[in-house]
Amino acid sequence: MTTAIGVPILPCPTVRIPGAAADKLKPSEIDLSCTSHDDILCVHLRGEIDHFTAAPLRVALTAAAAYGYRHLDLDTRAVAFCDSALLGIIAAWCRQGRTLTHTASSRAVAQLLRIERALHCDELENPDTVGQGPCTAQEPGR
Repeated sequence: MTTAIGVPILPCPTVRIPGAAADKLKPSEIDLSCTSHDDILCVHLRGEIDHFTAAPLRVALTAAAAYGYRHLDLDTRAVAFCDSALLGIIAAWCRQGRTLTHTASSRAVAQLLRIERALHCDELENPDTVGQGPCTAQEPGR
């Protein structure tokens, strides 16, 4: 038996395209821009990242992994809010030997990473490393 639902259970996030006419993001929007070279994917995030808006980032990283990218260079300096959804996405990326460099951080992301460190400090080699396994990160500004 199948059931058709006309209204989504959860609101769908909007992904902003860099350079679009309106520069302001609504609370349910993220701006995700990616560049790449060799096997490195550079991702710049802006807006709020939570369980409702994280899907575009999750899809982008899943596709990048499928295309053979092994290293993620993550810039979160323009992220106004984030929750454990970002940690989950980063941890998923770091599984299977992929690496992470966190090049810039907003106050919200830095606070989330500090909490992660406090909870899992014995698993982490570097202050901004998130997840388990060989995933390593460089602290922004060092």
